[in-house]
Amino acid sequence: MSNQAWLENIDEGHTVFLSEPYFHQLDNIYRRVKWENEKWYVFDGSSKIAAKAVITKMMKDLESNPDALFHHKNNDLYFETFDHNIRKLNRITEEMHYFRNTLNSYSGAPESLDDMITLASEHKWKLFSAKFHRYNYDGINSAYNVKFISANGRFEAVYNTETAAIVTDPVNMGTYNYAPGSLNPIKYYKHNLYDLIPWKTWGNVDGVSYADIINLESTHGTVEQKTNTKNVEQWIANKTN
Repeated sequence: MSNQAWLENIDEGHTVFLSEPYFHQLDNIYRRVKWENEKWYVFDGSSKIAAKAVITKMMKDLESNPDALFHHKNNDLYFETFDHNIRKLNRITEEMHYFRNTLNSYSGAPESLDDMITLASEHKWKLFSAKFHRYNYDGINSAYNVKFISANGRFEAVYNTETAAIVTDPVNMGTYNYAPGSLNPIKYYKHNLYDLIPWKTWGNVDGVSYADIINLESTHGTVEQKTNTKNVEQWIANKTN
Protein backbone atom coordinates (compact mmCIF):
# COMPACT_ATOMS: atom_id res chain seq x y z
CA MET A 1 0.00 0.00 0.00
CA SER A 2 1.33 3.45 -0.90
CA ASN A 3 1.80 6.08 1.78
CA GLN A 4 -1.16 8.04 0.43
CA ALA A 5 -3.45 5.00 0.42
CA TRP A 6 -2.26 4.05 3.90
CA LEU A 7 -3.06 7.54 5.21
CA GLU A 8 -6.53 7.46 3.70
CA ASN A 9 -7.25 4.30 5.68
CA ILE A 10 -6.38 5.87 9.04
CA ASP A 11 -9.45 6.27 11.22
CA GLU A 12 -8.99 9.31 13.45
CA GLY A 13 -12.51 9.23 14.81
CA HIS A 14 -13.42 9.22 18.47
CA THR A 15 -11.56 6.87 20.79
CA VAL A 16 -11.95 6.58 24.55
CA PHE A 17 -9.24 8.53 26.36
CA LEU A 18 -6.48 6.21 27.67
CA SER A 19 -7.88 3.14 25.92
CA GLU A 20 -5.62 0.96 23.79
CA PRO A 21 -7.19 2.38 20.59
CA TYR A 22 -6.43 5.88 21.90
CA PHE A 23 -2.69 5.19 21.91
CA HIS A 24 -2.91 3.55 18.49
CA GLN A 25 -4.59 6.73 17.30
CA LEU A 26 -1.71 8.82 18.66
CA ASP A 27 0.75 6.64 16.75
CA ASN A 28 -1.29 7.14 13.58
CA ILE A 29 -1.41 10.90 14.07
CA TYR A 30 2.35 10.99 14.52
CA ARG A 31 2.99 8.97 11.36
CA ARG A 32 0.48 10.93 9.28
CA VAL A 33 1.75 14.37 10.31
CA LYS A 34 5.36 13.29 9.87
CA TRP A 35 4.64 11.92 6.39
CA GLU A 36 2.74 15.05 5.35
CA ASN A 37 5.68 17.26 6.31
CA GLU A 38 8.64 15.15 5.20
CA LYS A 39 8.86 16.77 1.78
CA TRP A 40 9.25 20.21 3.36
CA TYR A 41 11.92 19.36 5.94
CA VAL A 42 15.31 17.83 5.21
CA PHE A 43 16.76 17.48 8.72
CA ASP A 44 13.98 15.56 10.49
CA GLY A 45 11.89 18.65 11.21
CA SER A 46 8.84 16.61 10.29
CA SER A 47 9.39 14.42 13.36
CA LYS A 48 9.27 17.48 15.60
CA ILE A 49 6.09 18.77 13.99
CA ALA A 50 4.49 15.34 14.39
CA ALA A 51 5.57 15.10 18.03
CA LYS A 52 4.12 18.53 18.74
CA ALA A 53 0.80 17.46 17.19
CA VAL A 54 0.66 14.43 19.50
CA ILE A 55 1.63 16.49 22.55
CA THR A 56 -1.02 19.11 21.79
CA LYS A 57 -3.72 16.47 21.52
CA MET A 58 -2.64 14.73 24.73
CA MET A 59 -2.65 18.00 26.66
CA LYS A 60 -6.11 18.88 25.41
CA ASP A 61 -7.46 15.40 26.15
CA LEU A 62 -6.17 15.37 29.72
CA GLU A 63 -7.52 18.85 30.38
CA SER A 64 -10.91 17.63 29.14
CA ASN A 65 -10.73 14.45 31.26
CA PRO A 66 -8.69 15.38 34.35
CA ASP A 67 -10.00 12.59 36.58
CA ALA A 68 -9.47 9.79 34.09
CA LEU A 69 -5.73 9.48 34.68
CA PHE A 70 -6.00 8.75 38.40
CA HIS A 71 -5.31 5.04 38.99
CA HIS A 72 -5.97 4.16 35.35
CA LYS A 73 -4.24 0.99 34.16
CA ASN A 74 -2.70 2.95 31.26
CA ASN A 75 -1.58 6.01 33.21
CA ASP A 76 2.09 5.04 32.92
CA LEU A 77 1.64 4.66 29.18
CA TYR A 78 0.26 8.19 29.02
CA PHE A 79 3.32 9.61 30.81
CA GLU A 80 5.73 7.50 28.75
CA THR A 81 4.11 8.54 25.47
CA PHE A 82 4.01 12.20 26.44
CA ASP A 83 7.65 12.27 27.59
CA HIS A 84 8.79 10.35 24.52
CA ASN A 85 7.30 12.98 22.24
CA ILE A 86 8.60 15.87 24.34
CA ARG A 87 12.11 14.51 23.91
CA LYS A 88 11.75 14.64 20.13
CA LEU A 89 11.66 18.46 20.26
CA ASN A 90 14.59 20.87 20.13
CA ARG A 91 12.92 22.92 22.85
CA ILE A 92 9.60 23.05 24.63
CA THR A 93 7.08 25.87 24.75
CA GLU A 94 5.99 27.82 27.81
CA GLU A 95 2.66 25.98 27.77
CA MET A 96 4.40 22.60 27.72
CA HIS A 97 6.64 23.71 30.57
CA TYR A 98 3.77 24.72 32.85
CA PHE A 99 1.94 21.52 31.93
CA ARG A 100 4.54 19.74 34.07
CA ASN A 101 2.59 20.98 37.09
CA THR A 102 -0.55 19.29 35.81
CA LEU A 103 1.34 16.05 35.29
CA ASN A 104 3.00 16.20 38.71
CA SER A 105 -0.44 16.41 40.34
CA TYR A 106 -0.85 12.72 39.44
CA SER A 107 2.22 11.67 41.43
CA GLY A 108 0.26 10.11 44.28
CA ALA A 109 2.61 11.80 46.75
CA PRO A 110 1.02 11.88 50.22
CA GLU A 111 0.25 15.11 52.04
CA SER A 112 2.21 14.16 55.16
CA LEU A 113 5.96 13.75 55.49
CA ASP A 114 5.55 10.67 57.69
CA ASP A 115 3.68 8.86 54.93
CA MET A 116 6.38 9.81 52.44
CA ILE A 117 9.06 8.51 54.81
CA THR A 118 7.23 5.18 54.76
CA LEU A 119 7.16 5.14 50.95
CA ALA A 120 10.87 5.99 50.85
CA SER A 121 11.62 3.12 53.24
CA GLU A 122 9.79 0.85 50.78
CA HIS A 123 11.93 2.21 47.90
CA LYS A 124 8.89 3.64 46.11
CA TRP A 125 10.32 7.15 46.46
CA LYS A 126 13.84 8.29 47.31
CA LEU A 127 15.38 11.27 49.06
CA PHE A 128 17.10 13.58 46.59
CA SER A 129 19.00 16.85 46.58
CA ALA A 130 16.73 19.81 47.35
CA LYS A 131 19.28 22.48 46.43
CA PHE A 132 16.80 24.39 44.26
CA HIS A 133 13.94 24.03 46.74
CA ARG A 134 15.45 25.81 49.73
CA TYR A 135 14.52 29.44 49.30
CA ASN A 136 12.86 31.18 52.25
CA TYR A 137 9.34 32.06 51.18
CA ASP A 138 6.09 32.97 52.91
CA GLY A 139 7.50 32.63 56.42
CA ILE A 140 8.61 29.00 56.04
CA ASN A 141 12.18 28.10 57.03
CA SER A 142 13.43 26.40 53.88
CA ALA A 143 16.40 24.81 55.69
CA TYR A 144 13.86 22.17 56.70
CA ASN A 145 12.79 21.44 53.12
CA VAL A 146 13.62 18.00 51.72
CA LYS A 147 12.84 16.61 48.28
CA PHE A 148 11.78 13.15 47.20
CA ILE A 149 11.54 11.78 43.68
CA SER A 150 9.53 8.78 42.55
CA ALA A 151 11.37 5.55 41.78
CA ASN A 152 11.12 6.23 38.04
CA GLY A 153 12.48 9.78 38.48
CA ARG A 154 9.37 11.30 36.95
CA PHE A 155 7.63 12.91 39.92
CA GLU A 156 8.89 15.20 42.68
CA ALA A 157 7.53 16.13 46.10
CA VAL A 158 9.00 18.61 48.58
CA TYR A 159 8.27 18.50 52.31
CA ASN A 160 9.10 20.73 55.26
CA THR A 161 10.07 18.82 58.39
CA GLU A 162 8.87 21.60 60.72
CA THR A 163 5.35 21.54 59.30
CA ALA A 164 5.57 17.81 58.42
CA ALA A 165 3.58 18.62 55.28
CA ILE A 166 4.07 18.81 51.54
CA VAL A 167 5.38 22.12 50.15
CA THR A 168 3.34 23.57 47.29
CA ASP A 169 4.46 27.19 47.16
CA PRO A 170 5.47 28.52 43.70
CA VAL A 171 9.12 28.86 44.71
CA ASN A 172 9.97 25.51 46.29
CA MET A 173 7.31 23.19 44.88
CA GLY A 174 8.17 19.84 43.37
CA THR A 175 7.75 19.51 39.61
CA TYR A 176 7.48 16.84 36.93
CA ASN A 177 10.58 15.74 35.02
CA TYR A 178 10.26 15.21 31.28
CA ALA A 179 13.79 13.80 31.33
CA PRO A 180 14.92 12.63 34.79
CA GLY A 181 18.44 13.72 35.70
CA SER A 182 21.41 11.37 35.79
CA LEU A 183 25.20 11.31 35.88
CA ASN A 184 24.95 9.80 32.40
CA PRO A 185 26.01 12.67 30.07
CA ILE A 186 23.20 12.11 27.56
CA LYS A 187 20.51 11.92 30.26
CA TYR A 188 21.96 14.95 32.01
CA TYR A 189 21.89 16.89 28.74
CA LYS A 190 18.23 16.00 28.19
CA HIS A 191 17.28 16.91 31.76
CA ASN A 192 18.99 20.25 31.31
CA LEU A 193 17.26 20.86 27.97
CA TYR A 194 13.71 19.84 28.87
CA ASP A 195 13.54 20.60 32.61
CA LEU A 196 16.25 22.97 33.87
CA ILE A 197 16.51 25.49 31.03
CA PRO A 198 12.71 25.96 30.85
CA TRP A 199 12.63 26.45 34.65
CA LYS A 200 15.30 29.14 34.35
CA THR A 201 13.32 30.70 31.51
CA TRP A 202 9.81 30.66 33.02
CA GLY A 203 10.08 29.67 36.69
CA ASN A 204 7.67 27.14 38.19
CA VAL A 205 4.46 29.08 37.61
CA ASP A 206 3.37 32.11 35.66
CA GLY A 207 4.05 35.28 37.64
CA VAL A 208 7.03 33.99 39.66
CA SER A 209 10.18 34.13 37.55
CA TYR A 210 13.49 32.35 38.01
CA ALA A 211 15.01 35.73 38.91
CA ASP A 212 12.36 36.15 41.62
CA ILE A 213 13.28 32.75 43.02
CA ILE A 214 17.06 33.07 43.13
CA ASN A 215 16.85 36.55 44.63
CA LEU A 216 15.34 35.00 47.75
CA GLU A 217 17.53 33.83 50.63
CA SER A 218 18.76 30.28 50.13
CA THR A 219 19.39 28.04 53.12
CA HIS A 220 21.05 25.27 51.14
CA GLY A 221 24.40 24.28 52.60
CA THR A 222 23.76 25.71 56.06
CA VAL A 223 24.47 23.65 59.17
CA GLU A 224 20.76 23.68 59.96
CA GLN A 225 19.92 22.29 56.53
CA LYS A 226 22.60 19.60 56.58
CA THR A 227 21.54 18.44 60.04
CA ASN A 228 17.92 18.27 58.96
CA THR A 229 18.74 16.21 55.88
CA LYS A 230 20.77 13.75 57.94
CA ASN A 231 17.85 13.41 60.33
CA VAL A 232 15.50 12.55 57.47
CA GLU A 233 17.99 10.00 56.14
CA GLN A 234 18.00 8.39 59.58
CA TRP A 235 14.20 8.36 59.78
CA ILE A 236 14.07 6.48 56.48
CA ALA A 237 16.76 4.04 57.63
CA ASN A 238 14.90 3.39 60.88
CA LYS A 239 11.70 2.50 59.02
CA THR A 240 13.61 0.39 56.51
CA ASN A 241 15.13 -1.64 59.32
